[in-house]
Amino acid sequence: MAANSQTPSDTPPLKLTEEIRRLVEQLAAYNHEAWLKERLAQGWKPGPHRDDELKTNPCLVPYAELSEEEKQLNRATALETIRAIMGLGYAVTGPEGQPLTADSDSRQILQETLHQIRKNPKLTVADLRRIWEQHSPTVWSQSVDLYRRAVDAALRLGEAFLAFDISAEGLQFFKDDLRLTQLQALALARTGATRRANAILDHLRQAGHQDEETLGILARTHKDFYTMAGDPQECQKHLRISFDLYHTSYQRNRGYYSGINAATTGYMAGQKDIARQIAQEVSDLCERTLEHLPPESDERYWLEATLAEAAIILGDFAKAEQHYRHATAIGGDKLAVLSRTRAQARLLLEHITGNPNLLDHCFQMPRMVVFSGHMFDRPDRRQLRFPLWLEGPAKAALARRLDAIQAQIGFSSLACGGDLLFAEAMLERGGEINIALPFNQRDFRKCSVDIIPGHDFGPRFERVLAAAATVTVLSEYGNANDGAAFDYCNRALNGMALLKGRFFGLDVVPLALWNGQSGDGLGGTHSFVEFWQNRGVPVEIIRLDTLLHENSPPPDWDTPAANPAPSAEIQAPLVTQEIKAMLFADIVGFTRLTEIQVVPFVQHFLGQVAELMQAMPHPPIHKNTWGDAVCCVFDSVRDAGVFALRLRDLVRGTDWSRYDLPHELNIRIALHAGPVFACYDPVLGKLTYNGAHVNRTARIEPVAEEGQIYASQAFAALATAEGVAEFTCDYVGTKQLAKKYGAIPVFLVRPTS
Repeated sequence: MAANSQTPSDTPPLKLTEEIRRLVEQLAAYNHEAWLKERLAQGWKPGPHRDDELKTNPCLVPYAELSEEEKQLNRATALETIRAIMGLGYAVTGPEGQPLTADSDSRQILQETLHQIRKNPKLTVADLRRIWEQHSPTVWSQSVDLYRRAVDAALRLGEAFLAFDISAEGLQFFKDDLRLTQLQALALARTGATRRANAILDHLRQAGHQDEETLGILARTHKDFYTMAGDPQECQKHLRISFDLYHTSYQRNRGYYSGINAATTGYMAGQKDIARQIAQEVSDLCERTLEHLPPESDERYWLEATLAEAAIILGDFAKAEQHYRHATAIGGDKLAVLSRTRAQARLLLEHITGNPNLLDHCFQMPRMVVFSGHMFDRPDRRQLRFPLWLEGPAKAALARRLDAIQAQIGFSSLACGGDLLFAEAMLERGGEINIALPFNQRDFRKCSVDIIPGHDFGPRFERVLAAAATVTVLSEYGNANDGAAFDYCNRALNGMALLKGRFFGLDVVPLALWNGQSGDGLGGTHSFVEFWQNRGVPVEIIRLDTLLHENSPPPDWDTPAANPAPSAEIQAPLVTQEIKAMLFADIVGFTRLTEIQVVPFVQHFLGQVAELMQAMPHPPIHKNTWGDAVCCVFDSVRDAGVFALRLRDLVRGTDWSRYDLPHELNIRIALHAGPVFACYDPVLGKLTYNGAHVNRTARIEPVAEEGQIYASQAFAALATAEGVAEFTCDYVGTKQLAKKYGAIPVFLVRPTS
């Protein structure tokens, strides 16, 4: 192989064929195994954290057992190695002698993806999720701009969770990129993880970044602290810090974004004269900018919204209404944007007039609907409830009700019947649909979709799934013959809708296609109606019994009752499941205990944990320990979350050196909820709880950060559905679980102020 004067940067992106992908994977694995062998020879060993003194590192495992994040770093290095070799002029051939050439294919992929994200004004959440799920990190790692644009698009669409995930991967490849770091902090702030966002931005400021974006988002986190803090002095402290940051940014950059926020926080902090002066300056600046802006510019929305806010501060509410109406006419389909603008208006109006809803009528916010409805009657059903011939009238009734509600966002399951009709109706309206399945798609289709021979419900089911914004499988191995799976899905679905509603400041409208009677089991439409009625929320109901009374089957209708019912082919469980909340905790620093410290650990550390359990008003119904691990099962998510917070505070607030234990002992805690089996363990001689959801809790704990409590999406949803007031769940990202258990959304549990 001969080299020429070409440099690696001269080489265009590689065409990422399957052959190249295999080579990248082989090189990544080879490099890791070589590093692993060298480290082990130097006396290093696997451990929960990197410790240069103890020579421990969590990455000292075979390549196959690495997290997906670590594998991506190895792959990126391997790809750059290949590009460098080819950039230096060397030829690389495959096993069959075929040359591996650099061409513009991956560059073309990058350009096409950028075009999809930037140039598509009708980009939907489903579109962006599909792009992300199908993306190649190896390709994306060649363009920081693609990550920036994708994160920005996710934030514009109100998908801060997705924005965080994209930024997290991008920062693996572009660790010091300022814009990507700012966007990640903004994503965290919008998910409620305010302290993490604040820490990132404060670090940027201390590193010398005084730009409007860094100071503005940092100021926004302090404004969030102001709204969260319970102590009046703490509130005023954060409000003053927020004003100082916005004001500094405005003085340095003279931007209308920092200016209007300086005016707002200044007015609220009592600096009314300064606030009015800045508001007038910003208003003049926005008016001048609007005069020279093209009509199609996206910036028009922000200028109109800023003018409206300035008018509120200047006391001209008629002018504020005029500008808010102009703004919403421009950005009426941008839910996240409208939600934030309305929230800002409410905050200011409450302070100035005492009526936060004074200008709510200016905002046409989308309506969110969570739905449940009866399935079509199976062929062997004796008493008519929802016969197939009623599909047309039911579909028409649904369309009319959704029109009346003006529904734009929907949550439902996808059984053959009301669920399927609702999801299709939402998509036909151009709305967004979010689907929750109680168990894996194949089994669900067997028992709840393909129930009437000779009809196309299966393909319709698949089409909805393909078009859905999100599809959540709650129990991969749940059983169709166990009502707990459907009850769990019902509760989680309601909670997921409430989580999104809380995030966007939207009310959730429950809608049911119901015959007014108790259902055939747990988790059905009757349970759904009961849940919302118990919360005091009116339920929109389309009565199936009324539709039956008002309609008759067509004269030529051939009832399918004579046809044999298809077999679900799913074995019934020997024991039914119960929905419980689980906690797994692991002691950080336990492996560094000496032999002489083991007994004090058991006596004092575990002893205080036991005392805490006994002091709880609702202690765990099952508990176990092995080594440094603690496992508990609770009847409710509230009990589990409250105990987790008290356990964390106990560990944080105790000086363990008093007991001859390491002072730095800390804890990682994981929470999850789901259907489990209560079983008598003949070895232990007591009742225990087992099942896939117990295992899932154990898999979440290793990815929790030291001193933190991580919870699954299901736990967060159930806590929201049950109206838990003692703690809040903030999204922190999608985490790859231990032992190849897959990736799941993970939430940070913090006490409610």
